[in-house]
Amino acid sequence: MHLPDFLKEEWMKKIEIRHSNIREISQIKKLIVEAYSPIEPLLGRKPRGMLESEEKVTERVKNKTVYSVLFDGEFIGTFTIKRSAKDNLMEVQKVAVRADMQNKGIGTYIMDTAEHLIRLMEEKKVIIETYEDHKQLVDFYLHRGYKVKDQMLRKGNIVLIMEKNLWRED
Repeated sequence: MHLPDFLKEEWMKKIEIRHSNIREISQIKKLIVEAYSPIEPLLGRKPRGMLESEEKVTERVKNKTVYSVLFDGEFIGTFTIKRSAKDNLMEVQKVAVRADMQNKGIGTYIMDTAEHLIRLMEEKKVIIETYEDHKQLVDFYLHRGYKVKDQMLRKGNIVLIMEKNLWRED
């Protein structure tokens, strides 16, 4: 995938982001469970992403909505971009980065890339859901320009639906 030069620092040149393939399904599932497990104590239950079946991951891979993130050819992350049936907006979901690669800017790079891809689709807005209890992630999205659009209760936890305008409206 070609990214604009403004997204490329030296370490970023070692990253490849591409559509996931069938051979990566078990890695994707394992990584999502690993990345989402720290959220479990905050919620008092397993987050929805940890409960997703391999069949569901396979369906997303076949629909070309799942992306793999590789660093020096090694699988380190994943994310999904799909249209939200409820909002009819593009949504970034299931963002996961391997534990030993977290806090190195890769999550930011993933979100920059996802937003860039959505702009290429000529979409004006993007949404993402996160749990209100996950303060660090809420702050991350607020810092990126997302605003809380709505909220809902899911199995006793408040889920924030956050939205970002991708185009300036001058």
